[in-house]
Amino acid sequence: MNPKYKKLFEKSYIGKMSLSNKFIMCPMSTHAWDTGSLLSDDQIDYYAERARGGVGMVILEGQFISTKVDKAFTSMPAAGTVDQAIRWAMLVDRFRGYNTRLCNQLVIGAGRNTSKQLDNFLPGPSEVPLISNPDKKTYAMTKEQIQVMIEEFVKAAVTSKAAGFDCIEIHAHSGYLLDTFMMKLWNRRTDEYGGSNENMARVPAEIVKAIRTAVGPDYPILFRMASRHHFEGGRTLEESLEIIKILDEAGVDAFDIDTGSYETPDWMVPPAYYGDAPSMEDAAVIKKVTNKQVLITNSITLDTAAEALAEGKSDFFMVGRPLIADPHLIRKVFEGKEEDIRPCIRCNEYCLGGITRGRRASCAVNAQALQERVFKFEIADIARKVVVIGGGPGGLEAARVAAIKGHDVTLYEKTGTLGGQITAAATPAFKGQLAKYLQYLIRQNKKLGVKIHINTEITESSPELANADKIIVALGAKSFLPPIKGINGDHVIEVMEAHLHRHFEIGNKVVVAGGGLSGCDSALELAMEGKDVTIVEMLDEVAVNAFINNRIALLKKLAEFKVKLLTGKKILEFTKEGVVIESKDGSNQEVKADTIIASFGTRPRNTLAEAICDQYPTAKAIGDCVSIGQVGEAVRSGFFTAWAID
Repeated sequence: MNPKYKKLFEKSYIGKMSLSNKFIMCPMSTHAWDTGSLLSDDQIDYYAERARGGVGMVILEGQFISTKVDKAFTSMPAAGTVDQAIRWAMLVDRFRGYNTRLCNQLVIGAGRNTSKQLDNFLPGPSEVPLISNPDKKTYAMTKEQIQVMIEEFVKAAVTSKAAGFDCIEIHAHSGYLLDTFMMKLWNRRTDEYGGSNENMARVPAEIVKAIRTAVGPDYPILFRMASRHHFEGGRTLEESLEIIKILDEAGVDAFDIDTGSYETPDWMVPPAYYGDAPSMEDAAVIKKVTNKQVLITNSITLDTAAEALAEGKSDFFMVGRPLIADPHLIRKVFEGKEEDIRPCIRCNEYCLGGITRGRRASCAVNAQALQERVFKFEIADIARKVVVIGGGPGGLEAARVAAIKGHDVTLYEKTGTLGGQITAAATPAFKGQLAKYLQYLIRQNKKLGVKIHINTEITESSPELANADKIIVALGAKSFLPPIKGINGDHVIEVMEAHLHRHFEIGNKVVVAGGGLSGCDSALELAMEGKDVTIVEMLDEVAVNAFINNRIALLKKLAEFKVKLLTGKKILEFTKEGVVIESKDGSNQEVKADTIIASFGTRPRNTLAEAICDQYPTAKAIGDCVSIGQVGEAVRSGFFTAWAID
């Protein structure tokens, strides 16, 4: 083990419960339940694999514990039933052989966060609009209904203890029902449950006290809440500190701290643009008002955890997306194998994006997530000769997976470097995780004995293909440059070239022609270096294809670094002084620039891909040479194609 991580693996305690290390898996929704909110076999396999990977504790994704309080949860009829408890016990049994604690997170209601439009059935502290439809409102719960809510929490906590969970966590964050009681904007009550911080904390405090009475003095109770909501009118850190003091006295053993709400989803699951551990300083402040254990989340890395522990900023470190990407992350650190960790690239496209698209969660770089049993690796009965054409992320992943299955793999790359377009995309400082992922792919292929040939172009007539049992064509995409007057000027640089080779030629005043994701990332990178940057985009908005959380964060960063956005503008000409653009009303203007970055997107390298596939029935094209997509689409197609070789 690297000595700088040693203290992260010291035995630690939450109350009287010991943990083998200071890493805890965040509660993250998977949307992989069986009918009625029951834990599915896939979920049980998924969590058990993370326990096998050595994390100190797993906090289960939110478990809906009652249909009596929030009628939006009536679609979860198993909540609070014997059937639910049986599935909980099955998960507990899977954990018994591992040195990993298991915590049950209890959710009582969505309140104003619900997506269901139900009149008079959506509880809250007050009558406030739903976030999904301001025309619909929650109703103010009566004191009798609040008591029912408390009773349901107690019942779920007792059932959790009986099922064998090591502890429970009360879910009270991101604007869900319990969180709304702790915030003036949403809690407008004038009785003892509203007004002051003490009154707004009364409901959660009564829940904690009632659970403590029921489960005894030694059973740990965790409380998950946002330190701040990050929007005007949302709860501030100062208000949270007062509430934490009250909950501390009520009997909470540990505070699980995140940030954000549905108004600020970019803070709930921070994209790459926010860097490492953006909420760590909140934990440090909270540590000063409670002697209970503090758990902090949001893009925690090994180094930020080690540094924060040494400085007393937090006691435990919540790891979420990185454990989806690599379930054995913690074990690899313990064994000194950090170079074998598959990094999370913080793209949010599959863990969160999959859910927003109506699917279960997965991962851009780990297609096995939540399908561990289906896509289990087994050595093939016959070692096939596999040729991979293209050394981008899709080709590298295909080669890695085929090699793991025992096949004889050879990879050919036309250029002198591996990585394809992510070699350029990973150059900004905020894309450091993507750069680490590329190095992981290259390193794993070399360790697995994949024969790699760079500077080798393969066509449909190349003799290297003649004896292959399987050919995977991953040629990627090429940049598109439209026939606009002056586009070949010396001061016009294609965006990938700007990232990789000609950065030193970029002047202080820059126009980025094209406001797609690549163009916006390039603009932000240059603006962070102090350059005066303007994006010109034909559409009415920039980064329209970016995942919503990422886009929100990107736009905030572009504004922070004063990147000017000229949208709804068509470029008519590149001149020696800049670009001539046309507005929708037909008027023209010239935007001055020392350098112009051309970012007009890419096109599939499909001609050669189709020729190879036509020549060889065993060939299959994947990734961008079939259809332009994000990194995860190329990686996952590489995984699935290689896994299917038998």
